[in-house]
Amino acid sequence: MLLGIASLQAGGSERPDFAQTRISLDRGDGKILTYRVELATTPHQHAYGLMHVTELAEDAGMLFVFKGMAVRSFWMKNTLIPLDMLFFDADGELVSSVRRAVPGSLIARRSNGPAQYVLELPGGSMDADGIVAEARLQIPANK
Repeated sequence: MLLGIASLQAGGSERPDFAQTRISLDRGDGKILTYRVELATTPHQHAYGLMHVTELAEDAGMLFVFKGMAVRSFWMKNTLIPLDMLFFDADGELVSSVRRAVPGSLIARRSNGPAQYVLELPGGSMDADGIVAEARLQIPANK
């Protein structure tokens, strides 16, 4: 099991390999949280994301890394667990977020502005971890 992520194969679609790392997040009040994440950096990884994952550890997630800034849109097709989505700009500042996106939903969840990074965490993590609008992603590229 990768990073506390359990998955199953469905429809013959094979899950891509994802690099793994730890990231830090200032939740908005100076308290630093650490998450173990898989990195989605290629178009194929972006498209697959957390589809078919059946459980996700509390401190695990996926960080989508894009080459530039743009409004980002995500849906929950073939996603089996609720997710919190946090959209960050190139400087790591939180642009917008979605709490508890419904599994399987085809509703597009868009960032409120241009974003370069999207962090997906287990649904309810934002509330449980005290993450607020002033949150800031702290990854090596932002230091």
